[in-house]
Amino acid sequence: MQSYVKYFLTGFSATALLLGADIAMAQEAPQPEKNEIRGTVVGGIAWLPEYEGADKNQVIPLVAADIYWGERYIALDGTSLRLNVLNSSTFEIGPVANLTFGRDDEIESTSVRALGQIDDAYEVGAFAAIKARSVLADGDEVKLRLEAKSDVSDVHDGWLADATLSYRLPLGDRLMVVADTSVRFADDEYAGTYFTVTAAGAAASGLPQFQAEGGIKDVGVSLTAAYALGDRWSLVGYAGYRRLLGDFADSPVVETAGNADQLSAGIGIGVRF
Repeated sequence: MQSYVKYFLTGFSATALLLGADIAMAQEAPQPEKNEIRGTVVGGIAWLPEYEGADKNQVIPLVAADIYWGERYIALDGTSLRLNVLNSSTFEIGPVANLTFGRDDEIESTSVRALGQIDDAYEVGAFAAIKARSVLADGDEVKLRLEAKSDVSDVHDGWLADATLSYRLPLGDRLMVVADTSVRFADDEYAGTYFTVTAAGAAASGLPQFQAEGGIKDVGVSLTAAYALGDRWSLVGYAGYRRLLGDFADSPVVETAGNADQLSAGIGIGVRF
């Protein structure tokens, strides 16, 4: 049985389910005082790949949350935890911690399961973002975020980096939409841990031997919509697509036993405080 913690923490993407202050704005909430503490908690269900590169999806519960004070915030965004330390309407910067799930002995693919289990990995790093408001329309926001983190748990001993461009647009008094596009990088150590098939692994699984090298790991797009149901509650929906690239797509873990096209979707209820 996969751990309850894994099910409980799994999320969508950087702005997928958790819109934080965006939901509050969509609900026509009174403007907060400069340093007033406010936040949002979202709970729901997600439809996500079993593991990175899998061709089977699973339905699991999830939770996300954030707390704002001024422009600073701490956000639990799926398996990532970010702390923005700047009280700026233009820039964000701070530490990030992330949990990357491994592969357990209950995944559906018998060949990938035969490669052996991979423990969960813990990564830490930093992020920085620049944003501008009322760029194309009143109340919209464009944000570019760069993030890098490395493994501190001796699981893959590698590093990952990503760039995400987001566009947020309020449509009327109750509806907020956010569109994201992203590109992700991973190094040789990460690629080797999750996508290489060694000689021993090939013998055990029947998959061909393969040595994966790092590079651009995937590109993705997503669309999120939050609709205010009242003063505090919102309905949030999400759909996303990622395409694995390079050795990450060519690995037998993906090309033979999985799928380079990774789809996800979800729905949840948000409550603002």
